[in-house]
Amino acid sequence: MKTCSFITLLSLLSLFSCDQASDSPDTIQDFWESHIPFELDYSTSLGLVRSNRFPETAEARGESDLIEASGIVISIENEGFLWTHEDKGNQNEIYLLNIQTGETAAKFKLDGVFNRDWEDIEIGPGPEEGANYIYLGEVGDNDRVYRDYKIYRFKEPTFVNGTSEYTISRDEIETITFQYPGNTKHDVETLLLDPWTKDLFLVTKRDFHSIIYVLPYPQNTNEQIEAVKVGEFPFTRAVGGNISLDGNEMLIKTYDFILHWTRTGDENMVDMFTKTPQIAPYNPTEPQGEAICFDAEKSYYTLSEFSNAIVPILYFYHRLEE
Repeated sequence: MKTCSFITLLSLLSLFSCDQASDSPDTIQDFWESHIPFELDYSTSLGLVRSNRFPETAEARGESDLIEASGIVISIENEGFLWTHEDKGNQNEIYLLNIQTGETAAKFKLDGVFNRDWEDIEIGPGPEEGANYIYLGEVGDNDRVYRDYKIYRFKEPTFVNGTSEYTISRDEIETITFQYPGNTKHDVETLLLDPWTKDLFLVTKRDFHSIIYVLPYPQNTNEQIEAVKVGEFPFTRAVGGNISLDGNEMLIKTYDFILHWTRTGDENMVDMFTKTPQIAPYNPTEPQGEAICFDAEKSYYTLSEFSNAIVPILYFYHRLEE
C-alpha cells in the first residue's frame, strides 16, 4: 500500500512538471489581464446532482486535540500525515496530523511570523522545480479592517519519527503580500493552488456571493501586489477548499455542504470554476467545519474546530471505484 502511494506521488510530481511547462508566466499574466469576471447562476444545494464518487457517510479516524483547526492539506513529503494550523490569535505553528488517528505527531514553529489570522493551507509546486511548497494563507479578516493580506510560502518540511518540535527559520519563508482591487476588504477562508500554473486563488466568505480572486504566478515577494477578480459563485460562506494534487478536481465547502468540480487536461481554472458542481457527501455535518482536503488518491478529509463542547474528529471519505 505504501509503495503504491509513493508511486502515485511520483507520478503527480512528474505531471506538475509537464503542465507547468505548457504556459509561460507571461502567457498566464496576459490571460488574467484580459479576463472578464463571470457571474454564475445555479441553486445550492437544492437542484444539484449528488456525486457518486464517495460514500454517503464518513469514516471517523480519531479525535484531534486542536481547538481551532482552520485548514488542512495532505502532506507529500511525509506519507500518512496531513498538515493543519489554527486561526486568529493562536500559535505561529503548523501541525502534522496522523491520518489514521487524527493525533498530532509534530509541530513546526514559523520563526518571526505572527498568526494574525491564518485561515487555509495548500501544497504543491513553487519557484524551484521539483520542490514541494506549503502556502499558508493569512487571509482572514472578520471585521474587514486590515490594509493588506499575506500568503507565506516555504518548502515542505520533513518529519523524523521521535522528534515532535521543529522551527522553520524566517529566511526560509517567503511572503506574498497583496491587496484586493480598489483596496476593498474581504474575509477569506479558502485558499486554492492550481498545480498546473502555480496561480493562487482566494474565495471570499462574507460577501453576498463568494467572490473568486487570483494571484497569478509568479507572485512578487518583494513588493505588494493586487489580486485580480475572477468571478462570483452563486453561494456564500465558503470556509475551505482544495485542488487535488493532479489538478483535475476541486472541493469547496460551506458550513452546510461540500461542492465537487472536475476538469479535463485541456481546461483551465476558469473552465472548472464555471462548471456546475456536484454535491459531495457531508455526513456527519460538523459543529464548525472549516477544513477540507484531498489525499493523493482523491479521497478527502474534513476537520472541524471545537464548538458546542464537541471535540473535533478527523473524518475520511474514501474514493469509490468508478
